[in-house]
Amino acid sequence: MKRCLVVKVWTAAILTLAMVACSPKAEPETAAKDAGVKEQAAAEKTVIRVTGIPDENPTELQRKNAPLVAYLTEELGTEVTYVPVTDYGAAVQALAAGQIDFAWLGGFTHVQARTMAGAMPLTMRGIDRDFKTVFIANAQSGVEKVEDIRGKTMSFGSKSSTSGHLMPRHFMKTQFSLDVAADLEGKPVFSGAHDATAKIVESGKVAAGALNKQVWDRMVTQEKVDTTKVKLIWTTPGYVDYVWTAGKEVDAMLQDKFKQAFLKLDGTNEKHQAVLALQGAAKFVPAAPSDFDAIESVARETGLLK
Repeated sequence: MKRCLVVKVWTAAILTLAMVACSPKAEPETAAKDAGVKEQAAAEKTVIRVTGIPDENPTELQRKNAPLVAYLTEELGTEVTYVPVTDYGAAVQALAAGQIDFAWLGGFTHVQARTMAGAMPLTMRGIDRDFKTVFIANAQSGVEKVEDIRGKTMSFGSKSSTSGHLMPRHFMKTQFSLDVAADLEGKPVFSGAHDATAKIVESGKVAAGALNKQVWDRMVTQEKVDTTKVKLIWTTPGYVDYVWTAGKEVDAMLQDKFKQAFLKLDGTNEKHQAVLALQGAAKFVPAAPSDFDAIESVARETGLLK
């Protein structure tokens, strides 16, 4: 009789423990713990991969980005590597496929990435809220103003470039009634990069070209373009352009940490000066999805975004 009593007591104890272990109260605690582990793992990502659209020579961009990589490695507390890509489309595809975590994109490539894979804008330079394109012409071409490009040869940068194709094409149509598809001599030449456009126009291979104003100004200052052979003929109104973009799958905590690293850059801090100079920035400001709605609208109107 006593033995039966002992068995019943032990059985009751085991059932009680089982009920506690399986009770609904324990589930949220376990779920919260699992979520915390996942967040910590994401925040402690072994290697963070960044890239940028190759609006200049990709090898040169990788070399120039060394100060940025060093800064981000220190700020994020983990290894950061810069992965060069061959063209604008490769940068978008890599971000969409999760092969890249953060990418420095133009407004149009950012819109492509968000349309394709839900990419998120994080931060941009102050100048990117009022970016501009310049139109240039070969000094012997007879092109003195944008209207003169009608019937002439012309070069753009990459087909996916905001400042080197999308926006100059838009302004040619809306302000000068010039249709790139119908009003040029032959098809436009796509150089692939802003500095390459300047050199093609300088060489006389084409009569005119359009490129990012920042690159043009730098080339003139550094005497990397012969201004006796190529001249500035028009500067566009401003529009939103470059932005640091995060892949959709990048953890929100890591996105914010990356964003804050740029927002804290200070021109009076010697360690920050090299990074700001590299990016051609005085400061960085927050970016929001709505900032790029106008770019998306233009891209759809021109037929460059389906």
